[in-house]
Order: sequence, then C-alpha cells, then structure tokens
Amino acid sequence: MTWPSSSPVRIAVVGSGPAGVFACDALLTWADKNSHEIVVDLFDTLPVPFGLLRHGVAPDHPRIKGIADNLWEIGQDPRIRFLGNVHFGTDITLEDLRRHHHAVIFATGALADRTMGIPGEDLTGSYGAAEFVTWYDGHPDVDPEWDLSARRAAVVGVGNVALDIARMLVRTAEQLEATDIPEHVRTGFGDTAARTVSVIGRRGPAWAKFTTLELREMDKVDGVTVVVEPAELDDDEVSRRHRESDRRAGQIYAVLKKWATAQTEAGHADADAAEAAALAAGEKVVRFRFNRAPVEILGSGGAGGPDAGGPDSGGPDSGGPDAADHVTGLRLERTEPDGSGLRMTGETEVLPVDAVYSAVGYRSAALEGIPFDDSTATIPNRAGRVLDGPDGEPIPGLFTAGWIKRGPSGVIGTNRSCATESVNELLSDLEAGLLPDPESPDPQSVRELLDSRGIKVIDGIAWAAIDARERELGESAGRERTKLPGRDEMLDVGLGADSSR
Repeated sequence: MTWPSSSPVRIAVVGSGPAGVFACDALLTWADKNSHEIVVDLFDTLPVPFGLLRHGVAPDHPRIKGIADNLWEIGQDPRIRFLGNVHFGTDITLEDLRRHHHAVIFATGALADRTMGIPGEDLTGSYGAAEFVTWYDGHPDVDPEWDLSARRAAVVGVGNVALDIARMLVRTAEQLEATDIPEHVRTGFGDTAARTVSVIGRRGPAWAKFTTLELREMDKVDGVTVVVEPAELDDDEVSRRHRESDRRAGQIYAVLKKWATAQTEAGHADADAAEAAALAAGEKVVRFRFNRAPVEILGSGGAGGPDAGGPDSGGPDSGGPDAADHVTGLRLERTEPDGSGLRMTGETEVLPVDAVYSAVGYRSAALEGIPFDDSTATIPNRAGRVLDGPDGEPIPGLFTAGWIKRGPSGVIGTNRSCATESVNELLSDLEAGLLPDPESPDPQSVRELLDSRGIKVIDGIAWAAIDARERELGESAGRERTKLPGRDEMLDVGLGADSSR
C-alpha cells in the first residue's frame, strides 16, 4: 500500500479478547493522532466479544468489571465492526481475509489445557483447568453439566488460575448469587460437596506464580480456612535470595508465613492438626502443599490405606463417586531444591482425593494456514510479525498478539503492551508502504461473502441485543447481568434483533 493514501486502511483482527480489542485501540489511537482513516473488522468464533475476560476469569472478581467496561468502550468505536459467530479456517479463510484487508492480526488466545503427562489423567474426575473455568464462566459451547460431588479435590499448579479453581470449588451457590454466571451454573454450585481442596506446587512458595492480591483473596471466602504447613516454607539459601530480589515472591512468602504463624499461635502442631480442627468446626479447607510433584492419578483401589494420610482421608464412605474408573487419589513425590532448581527425592505419598484439576498452563491451538510452533504452542513471530517458521522470515501483512503470540503469561493488562508492540510493527510497514493492497477492500463484500456461505453473523446490533437481554435477565434477579446459557440462545436473541438477517 502506497503511503500516504486517502483510502481507509482495512485491518482484520481475529479474536476479540483483551489482546484483540487492545490492538484495535492502538490502531485507532494512532489513526486519530495521524489524521488517517483506519477501519477494523473484529472477528470471533463466539457470538460475543471479550474472550478470556468473559470466559476465562472467575466470576467472583468484581474488580474485573473495570476492564470489561474499558473493552466495551473501545468496542463502541464506529470504526470497529464486530463479526461474531465466524469460525476462522472454515467460515472465513486466510485467503479471504487477505483479499479484503491490508493486514491481519491474529489474537485468538489460548484455551486448551496443557497436560501433566502422568498416568491416570484420562480417569473420570481428572480435569483440565480450562474445562472447569469455561464451565463456570458460561462458555456457550461447553456441556452445561458438571460433577461437583467430590468432597476432596486437588488442584495442581501454583498460578492465579489454580487459585481461582480452588476458591470456586469451596464457594456456595449463595456466595455466587450476585455474579453473572448462567442459571445452570448457579444451579450446579448448589450441589458442591467439596470439604478440602489441596493446592499442589512442585517447588516451594518462593517460586509460586500467584499474584499477591489473588492469594489474599483466598482468606476472604466465608466458611473457609486456609492451611499452610510451616515446615514447607522455603528456608534454603537460593529461595531466600530469590525472595529478596523478587518483591512479589517476598510478598507471597509473607502472606503464607502469616497464615502458618496464625495456625501455630492457635495451638496447632502442624497443618494436619489445623486442617482437622477446621473440618471439625464445620469449615471448608484450602490447603497449600509445596515441594510435591504429581506422578500418578490413581483410580479405584489405588488410594487410601495406612499410608494415605491426611485428616480427611476417610474410607469407603468418605464421599465422592466410587466407579472403578474414577479418581480416588493422587500420588505425589517429594521434591527439594538442588541449588538451581529441584530434584525428586524418591519419597512418595498418596493424597486421597475424588477429583484432580490440572492448572499447569493453557495452550493455543494452531490456525488453518498460519505457521505454528508446536513446541511453544505459539505463532512464530518477531515482535508480533508473523514468521514463516521459527527463526524464519516475516510474512507481509500478517501479525499476532496476545497469548498465541507470547504464550499464556502475564495478567489481562499485559495484553495491552503486547498488542501495542505488534500494532507498532504493522504501522511501521504501513508508513513504509509495505502492506499489500487487498483485491476487494469494499467492506460490504465481507458481509456478502459470509452471507453467501450461510453464516449467521452476529454483528454489533445483534451483540447489543444479546447484551441487553443478559442485563434484563440480571436485573430481574437483582444482579447486573445473567449470561445466556448457550450458543443457540445467543443466536436466537441476537438474530431476532433484525429479521432481515
């Protein structure tokens, strides 16, 4: 594209989560400053925008509302056209996008689970974090049923997602009444039976990935006692140096130390005693277990017995399903620091549990026709420029942002700087006249193409109708919003807003 040009620059952004919306904002902010016209087609597989913010953040986080309001305000810019319920690779292809746009930004995120790679992950009662998160967040394509009958659960991982899962497992339906979850999720939490939830970390607390704010929230759930084994708090030289050099690690340690000290001052000899006392008092327990690596998920007959341990180990009547292929325990191996990382000690224990949730990371999915590095589950890129392979050459007009660019790291706000970096690379090519010219830049031609393929497109008008209906449902129940339960319901409401579609 020759620069400058009086014609609008047309950009396609695939993925309307935070990274995609922040990319739109960066593009339009630049356009305002440079008095140039940029218009954006914002595509999403789902009928509704905001991706991770809507379907990946625990609903009991009211502070997220401020970010949602920010994304909503950006999305109202008339230069952004939302095109939802459009599947990239089938409904619309890379060739289609390049025919109609000067550049494409892929910001499709990551919502598949990484596996632990241990035996037993296929047992009933073994779940990936994304499976549970998308259920309680009301993802429209997720099975509405979820088994919350497990009395004892383990969450493997020491990041914010692990904390979200542990906290949600001990929530009650009443505590979630004010949130925006769909009614089938609200009903599901009425059946929650969890009494103890163990959060498992391979290394000590100095290396946990929690944010301090998220960790502190765990102690604010009514009816829940947080338990920490004082002996498991890091005291080796490497961990001490790390805490001293990393402010967040020091804060995490201070919070855990405070909880452990409170247990000791209450007269509990160790974490087992503190857990037993809390359960006896009718409290639920979230217990942190550090320096343990999961090595096997056990099925019927593989857990329990004299070495199972734990104050709530129980027996045949201790709760949880007893099908032969159902989770009954998690075998853990003790670890210890070796100066630069950790080493396995060979000492194992069995934690009796009825469910295991793996929160060891998300993974992006490959996109049709786009280079993909399977080892990192990201699109090969250099500062957001899509490369034709790892360490390859840039592909003109193709860019990426968010988790599919850098991997599932950082917090929601991290996506703003990530998207801005990618957009700056795009704008550099724009100013240098290096963006390829589309064959058919007429914006109506995109809608005509989708209509010709029978795609039920949810545009801004249809999304506004969905949003209004969800607010209406929420208002009738005394909350701000109640999410619609499925894709069909969303399409019915959205497309009903305009009988011509």
